Amino acid sequence: MILSNLPQAITAIGGLGTAAFGLLDAIKPVFPAINHTGFDRIRATIVSLTPNEPGAQPPLNALPQANVLESLLANWINGTDLASQKSIAKSLIKLHMSAGNAPALAAATNVDPALLTQVAQSIASGTALTQQQGDAYARFDLIATAMIDEAYQHADQVYRNTTRALAAVIAVALAFAGGLSLAGTWAAFWWKPDMAIALLIGLLATPMAPIAKDISSALSAAVNTMQMVKK
Repeated sequence: MILSNLPQAITAIGGLGTAAFGLLDAIKPVFPAINHTGFDRIRATIVSLTPNEPGAQPPLNALPQANVLESLLANWINGTDLASQKSIAKSLIKLHMSAGNAPALAAATNVDPALLTQVAQSIASGTALTQQQGDAYARFDLIATAMIDEAYQHADQVYRNTTRALAAVIAVALAFAGGLSLAGTWAAFWWKPDMAIALLIGLLATPMAPIAKDISSALSAAVNTMQMVKK
């Protein structure tokens, strides 16, 4: 491959990566587990922050734990802005807090259980919080926010890494299909240089997809510059 054709080759490799991501999006409805990737970490955190009071109904004006999880999962699958998802999760957690589940919630966030129970009772009755109660509630809010942020950031990283890996597999499969079609027969492709080239192109496709245009433009400019210098 001569240098002047390199920008076109890079653009083509990036296009293969884009096609792999597009195909992955197309098959997500067939394999819903892809969209659920990463949510297990969020689920575990939300379960710990929305403890159910044994034998009692959820607090008034609050969703049951199962409905909280369903709501957050729907936002996760639909790709709602991450900051909005965190804000919604924290709001639902606060609404779920009651005097009955406050001790378990305090244990999950390492806050004084007696004070958090008093906070829940004061909120339910509309009573103003004392200084101690306000401090305890602020600590609870800070710790819950940190836990939610950690869960969502970790889940987002798992989701992005998983989808990139799946897109890379698709890109390699597409590159192999293209290489095999050019070789004509499986015997002429398997363990031959064309197979190694197809594997390399497939592995490079997804990382290069977002930057292929910039690299191609930069290389084209470099080639043009060199050609002008040589004249």
